[in-house]
Amino acid sequence: MIKKRITAKLDSLKEVHRARQAELKRMEGDVESAKTSAETLEESSSESQLKFYRAMTLFIHNLVECLREKVVEINSLELDLHSLLSGQMDALLAQRRQRTKEQADCLQQLSSEEDLDIPEDTQPSAEEEEQLQKKIADILLRSQTVFSDVQDEFSDDNIGDFENLPWFTAVETFCHGHGHEELEHTDRQTLSNIIEKTVLPKITAYVELVWDPMSRRQSVCLSDVCHQLKEDYSIFEGEQSKPVKALKEAVICRLRSCVDEDVPKRQVVSSVSLQRSTVLDSRNMGRWDLLLPEFVLKELMLDKLLNRYLMITVCSQTLDDNAVHACRKIADSLPLSWFKGENACLPQLQNFRNHLVQKVHTICKQQPPEDPNTRSSVVEMLQILSRIRCNDSIMAIAEKYHYEDVIYSHQLLNQDTA
Repeated sequence: MIKKRITAKLDSLKEVHRARQAELKRMEGDVESAKTSAETLEESSSESQLKFYRAMTLFIHNLVECLREKVVEINSLELDLHSLLSGQMDALLAQRRQRTKEQADCLQQLSSEEDLDIPEDTQPSAEEEEQLQKKIADILLRSQTVFSDVQDEFSDDNIGDFENLPWFTAVETFCHGHGHEELEHTDRQTLSNIIEKTVLPKITAYVELVWDPMSRRQSVCLSDVCHQLKEDYSIFEGEQSKPVKALKEAVICRLRSCVDEDVPKRQVVSSVSLQRSTVLDSRNMGRWDLLLPEFVLKELMLDKLLNRYLMITVCSQTLDDNAVHACRKIADSLPLSWFKGENACLPQLQNFRNHLVQKVHTICKQQPPEDPNTRSSVVEMLQILSRIRCNDSIMAIAEKYHYEDVIYSHQLLNQDTA
């Protein structure tokens, strides 16, 4: 009986042993198969990487060789076009300066009130424009030969926004990744560096050779592009690269040249057109707020344009709607960022503030302060004082002529939240 039980137990253990041996063989086979698969994958990955790097090396070699040939020809074409546009701009600026000088001399001699308008954007004559277009067409014809074997996106200037081009999309994907990678592996510097090294030098060349700071159209387009680059790629912020510094220096140089050479040195106090051109120049400069150093803009707009030129014209005008309108345009041309959080007038605006206060006193002396017309005129002047944050002057005028209600109804002391 005992022997049978032992024999049965032994048979059972042998069966379990055979099952375990079979399972062990299967596991050994799986391990061997996994090792083989891993080796195969490693060999395949290395071979694939090797092919990729060889193809990339060949591509870079061909690209460098192509650029060595193309860049010389491209630079030559760009130089010809820049020289052509620069020559045209120099001629137009010389014509405008001469015309401005002649008008100023004429008005000084005649003491005339006649408004001889100076156009915002000086335009070439029909004959000059025709000659210019012929020369540009010749340069573009030569460029077709250079770019005959180049993709359109690298040579066509009418392809639209560069941010929609395939190369930009590829770089953006490389920097920011896809999906979850976008949050985990974000490279914010590479794309900005590429923009600085490729786009900014072209803008700098335009500033140096073509841009007319007194042209409203050109100034709006140029400053808008720079503000967009600042907002999208943080250019002009933090530590700045050489291309950024070069662009800023070029803009500052052109603005200084405009103030020193294009604004008439002998301002004619009765000339509305000269005042208008100077205010226009100030408005164009104000568009560079937050892009250029604040002290540079204050020097150009306040120390030079306002205190050296505009105040002479403004102070000589009789008290009428045109004078008030001129003062408002001057105040509106100044960047709002200068006054954010300020309650006192800027030192450079003291003369302008004194002029406005004196105008208010003159208005109230000529007519009773409670007269509706007087009240309307004073409110306009107080709004201008509020725009440049002359709060002490506003309070003093309101107390003297009993205009306290105007302060609250027009929120003259709360411009930051108005």
